Amino acid sequence: MLHSEAPKSHSQKPSTPPAALSVAPHSIVPKLSIKPRVSVRPSMVPPRQRTTLRRKFILTMLVVSSLIGVTTLTIVLFLSARASERRLREIERDIEQSIASKGKILTENHALALRGMVLDNAFLDMQSLITRAVNDDSDLVYGLFTHADGETLAFRVHAAEEAAGATLAKDAWKTLGFKQEELSVPAEKLQRAERLGQEVVEVSVPLFGEEHEQLGTLRYGLSTRRMRQAIAAATADSKAQKIRSIELIGLSVTLATLMGILLSRMQAVRITRPVQDLTRAASDLADGDRSVRVKIESGDELEMLGFSFNRMVWELTSSYAKLEDMNHTLEQRVHERTLALAGRNEDMRAVLDNVDQGLITLTPNGIMATERSAVVDQWFGKPAGAQTLWRYLSASSPSFAQNFEMGWGQLVDDILPLELSIDQLPKRLSGEHATYDFRYLPLLRDERLHSVLVVVADVTSRLLHEREEAESAELMQAFRRMMKDRAGFTAFQRDASALLKTISAPDCQPSALKSALHTLKGNAALMGLTAVAKLCHQLEDEIASEESMSPTTLAELQERWTKLCEHVAELSPSDTGLVEVPESEHAALIQLLQRAGQSEAVDRVLGWKLEPATRALGRLAEQAQALAARLGKGELEVVVQPSSARLDPAYFGAVFSDLVHVMRNAVDHGIESPEEREAAGKPVRGRVTFRATQQKDSVSLEIADDGRGIDWDLIKKKAESLGLSARNHADLVAALCHQGFSTRAEVTETSGRGVGLSAVKQRVETLKGRLDVQSTLGKGATWTFVIPLPAATPALRRTAT
Repeated sequence: MLHSEAPKSHSQKPSTPPAALSVAPHSIVPKLSIKPRVSVRPSMVPPRQRTTLRRKFILTMLVVSSLIGVTTLTIVLFLSARASERRLREIERDIEQSIASKGKILTENHALALRGMVLDNAFLDMQSLITRAVNDDSDLVYGLFTHADGETLAFRVHAAEEAAGATLAKDAWKTLGFKQEELSVPAEKLQRAERLGQEVVEVSVPLFGEEHEQLGTLRYGLSTRRMRQAIAAATADSKAQKIRSIELIGLSVTLATLMGILLSRMQAVRITRPVQDLTRAASDLADGDRSVRVKIESGDELEMLGFSFNRMVWELTSSYAKLEDMNHTLEQRVHERTLALAGRNEDMRAVLDNVDQGLITLTPNGIMATERSAVVDQWFGKPAGAQTLWRYLSASSPSFAQNFEMGWGQLVDDILPLELSIDQLPKRLSGEHATYDFRYLPLLRDERLHSVLVVVADVTSRLLHEREEAESAELMQAFRRMMKDRAGFTAFQRDASALLKTISAPDCQPSALKSALHTLKGNAALMGLTAVAKLCHQLEDEIASEESMSPTTLAELQERWTKLCEHVAELSPSDTGLVEVPESEHAALIQLLQRAGQSEAVDRVLGWKLEPATRALGRLAEQAQALAARLGKGELEVVVQPSSARLDPAYFGAVFSDLVHVMRNAVDHGIESPEEREAAGKPVRGRVTFRATQQKDSVSLEIADDGRGIDWDLIKKKAESLGLSARNHADLVAALCHQGFSTRAEVTETSGRGVGLSAVKQRVETLKGRLDVQSTLGKGATWTFVIPLPAATPALRRTAT
C-alpha cells in the first residue's frame, strides 16, 4: 500500500516519496519494491510568519527608489562638476587666446613701424608710439623696446600699474625684472610672466635690419585681469546651477518615491493574494488532500503557476494509479533504456568525431578522459595512454603546459575561489602554424569539483582576418594623419623607426628597452596605430612576466612597422626637402615682394601654387607599368624626365586625363612582349619616356616608347580605304586621330574602337594647341603635344625658360 501524503521537509527522506514517482517519459526508473509504509508520519509544526510578501515588496520598492535617487543625484553632481570644470577651462583658454592674438597683432604692427624709426634714429617717435599704445589700451600693462645691446629705447607702464622707478632709462627693463640675457629673442615669443606684481601675457618680437641683423626687441605685456574676472563669474554661476539642480532632483526623487510606494502597495495586493491562495492549497496538498485546486485569473505568471499547480496535483494523483503497472514492466523498460543509451553514446561519438571544436574532459588530477573530439588528435597528436593535459600539450607549447600545470595546482588546492582559479588558467596556445583558444567549464557534483570540460577552438583564421582588418584600419588612420599633418607624421615615423631599432638591438639595456617600448606604444596610440601599440603592450607584458621578449612578437612588430612604412611610402611620395607654407603666409610674401618691386620673385612665388608637371606624368607612368603587367608585357621601364614646369591642374587636368589614351596605345600597340623584343635584339624590358618642357607661351608634353613604331604604309592604306586624305605626313597623323580609325581587327579592353586618339586631338584643338607624332618602324614612336599657356597665368609666361 502506498503512502498518500507527501513529506513536508527536505531534511527527512522517506523511503519512497510520492514526488519521486512522477516519471518523465524518457527517464530511467529504478526497480521499486512496493511495501506498506509502517513509519509514523513525523509531526510538523509550521514556522511562525514574521512578515508578509506585501511588506517586503513595499520595502524593496522604497529601497530601490532611494538608491535610484541617490545615484541620480550623484551622477548629476559629478557631470555638473565635470561640465563646470570644462567650461572654466574653455573660458580661460578662449580669453587667453584672445589676449595673445591681440598682443601678437599689436606687436607685429608696431615692430614694422619701429624698424623704420630705428633706421631713422627717431627716438622720440619710438617713445611716443609705445606711450600712446599703453595709455589708449587698458589691457596693456607695459610696453618695452630695447636695443640689441640692451639699451632701453622706449618704455611705458600703464598709469594704473605705474610703479616706482618706471621711467625711461637705459636699464628701465630692470623695473620689469628682466635679466640682461633675456632681452634679445631670436623669434616671436609668447609666454606668461609675473611683471609689476601681476600675471601678464607677454608678447616679444625681434626687429631685424636689411642685412638681417637684429636691431632690438619689442615687448608688450597684456593684463590677464579680464580672464580672472570671467572665471570668477563663471564659477559663481556654476555653483548656483548646482544648488538649483540638487533642489530640483531632491524634490523629484521625493515625489517619485511617494508615487512608487503608492503604486507598489496597490500592486502588492494583486500579487500577494494569489500567492496566499497557492500557499493554502500547497498546505492542504501536504496534508493529503489531493482534490485541492486553485483558481487564479491574473493573466500573468501567477495564473500560469496556478495552472501548473493544478496539473501537478492531477499528475501526482495519476502516478499512484500507474505505479504498480510500472513496477511489473520495469526490467523490460530498463533493458530498452540501456539500448537507447547505447544508441545515444554512438550518436555522441559521431558528434565528437565531426565537431570542429576540441572537447576534453579532465579529472581533478588533470588526467584526460578517453572520450574526446577527434579533432584534438588531429591538432596535437594522439596521446600515449592516460596522461595529464599539460604533459600532452608540452610538445606543442612547453610554456603553455607549464603555466597550465601551475594553474591546475591552484585549482585543485581549492584555496582560491573556483571562478578565480579557472580564470587564471592559460587561455591561448600559439603553436608554430596555428593558434588555439582554450575555455574551461567546471562540472560540479555535491558542490565540489568533479571534472572540467576543456573547449578548444582553432582561431588561426579568425586572428588572421582580425589582423588584416586591423592593419587596413591602421593604414587608413596613418594616411589620414599624414594628410592632416605631414610634417608631424614624418617626424613620428622617423622617431618610431629609431625606437624600433633600439628595441631590436640585442645589447639594449633593460631600462632603455622598457623606455623605448613605452614611448613607442604611447606615440603609436596617439597616432591611432592600435596594432603597433598592442604589439608593444604585449612585449611589455612578456618582459614583466618572463623578463624577456618573445622573438615571435618582436618579429611581428618589426614586420608590421615595415609594411606600414612601405604602404605609406606607396600612398604618398617622400616629401624630403619640402616646406609647408600656410596660404596666408604665401599671400603675405607675394604682397611684400610686390611692394618691393620684385616682379620676377612674385612670378616665381605665384608658381608655387601650381602642380609640378612631373607629378602628373608620374601618375601616367604608374598606370603604364600596371597596364604592361596586366597585358603580359613584362616589367616596363618608365622614365619621367626632370622638369621645372608647373601647370594649373584646373586647366591641364583634362589634358592629362586624355593623355591616358596615348599611354595605353604606347603600351598596348607599341611595346612588344619580352619574347618579341628578345628576338628583335632589343632589351627585354620595354621603355616609355615622359617629358614636359615649358616655353615662354606654351608647354610641350611628350610620350615616347621604344616599341614597334607606326607602320605608316598600313596607316595610308587604311586611310584611303576610309576615304581619308593620305598625301603627306600631316594627313596621316590626322587620319590616325580620326574618329573610328583603328588598325586593330578586334576590339579589346584597352584599344580597338578608334576613339582614344580622336578624343586627344579634339582636346588639343579646343585649347588651340597642336600635336605631332614621329615614328620609325621597329624603333618606337614619340607623341608631342604643344599646349598654349592660359591667359590667366602671365607669371608662367614671364618666368618660362
